[in-house]
Amino acid sequence: METAIQINKIFSLEELAGQGLKERDVKELSAKVFVKDSNVYFFDQTDKEHYRLYSVIHKRSFFL
Repeated sequence: METAIQINKIFSLEELAGQGLKERDVKELSAKVFVKDSNVYFFDQTDKEHYRLYSVIHKRSFFL
């Protein structure tokens, strides 16, 4: 069963990949950035293997 992606929830890289999110390398930000469909997801790294979702925006609002 798929876990819903929610703000302030903590995820592992495996969970994010299972949700279909693809990581993007962004040099100007300290955040981990993932893309799925028309959304861009921003994560803080909480430890070596986990990330906290803190923002979601539409792809058109963010230039990769």
